[in-house]
Amino acid sequence: MADLWSVRYAVTENTLTPGRISDAELLASIEDSGRGWVAQVEGRTVGFAIGMLDGQIWALFVLPAYQGRGIGDALHERMLAWFASQPVPRLWLSTGTQTRARQFYLARGWQESGPYGSDEVRMERGNPG
Repeated sequence: MADLWSVRYAVTENTLTPGRISDAELLASIEDSGRGWVAQVEGRTVGFAIGMLDGQIWALFVLPAYQGRGIGDALHERMLAWFASQPVPRLWLSTGTQTRARQFYLARGWQESGPYGSDEVRMERGNPG
């Protein structure tokens, strides 16, 4: 779990206050209510993604020093392949309105479906399955 937290807390957009999500909640999202993937370079965890059974992308994060190397793309594609085997018609996520993440998803076929809270946007796409 420590490797995932080190990635999550290192990102500069969509930041998270340490302790807001517990280890137990993170583990449940990977093992019970979803699925998770990690990306490693030379044995070091540099990114991870978590998709939920309800169609939500709960997490896709890459260490800043490893962004722009295709790691986010690989995690995104792996997650979409898993979603294709799940019985959900639409996928969704939320991200900040002025983030590189928003541009990342738009470039990969996601569409904005409206505001999500005060400073985020909800994005959706059909399930590729």
